[in-house]
Amino acid sequence: VLLVAALFLLPGPGGNLVPEVATFLPEPRTLPEVALVDDRGNAAGLELLRGGYSLLFFGFTNCPDVCPLTLQLLAQARAAVAEAEPAAKPDVLFVSVDAARDTPTRIRAYLDGFDREFRGATGGDAALEPLLRTLGVTVQKHEHGGEGYTVVHSPAVFFVSPEAEWIGVSTAPHDP
Repeated sequence: VLLVAALFLLPGPGGNLVPEVATFLPEPRTLPEVALVDDRGNAAGLELLRGGYSLLFFGFTNCPDVCPLTLQLLAQARAAVAEAEPAAKPDVLFVSVDAARDTPTRIRAYLDGFDREFRGATGGDAALEPLLRTLGVTVQKHEHGGEGYTVVHSPAVFFVSPEAEWIGVSTAPHDP
């Protein structure tokens, strides 16, 4: 589905495909400015999403299932798009919703296990809140009685235009 959606974004003959499990918005929606730290430790914002089509996914590096599965599928989808139309390969931005544990170094090491070209970023709850609210992403932290916590989050993948505008979404289950 992600490959079909990525091909849907292409100009020309491939641009007439209709995705089966993705929803494209009738009009692009502006994303709010956000103050993040990228996977290199630099201050970053929406410029991480500008310049090409992007697939945006929220998660955390301690995630036992949804995140690694989704990131693996995104890597497969990127590889398939690169094979079909190399110039159309979308960027992937993974935004950690667990800034307390996910340092830039940890995020970079985690993403390298899926695709070295994936980019990562994180930000505190207050910094992420406007972006999460705009996209309808839910994040809940559950304490485990002094034994740490886990995070529950939406598994959606968001399609972002080269102008950093929200243009579509794919909900789980994902299929490359």
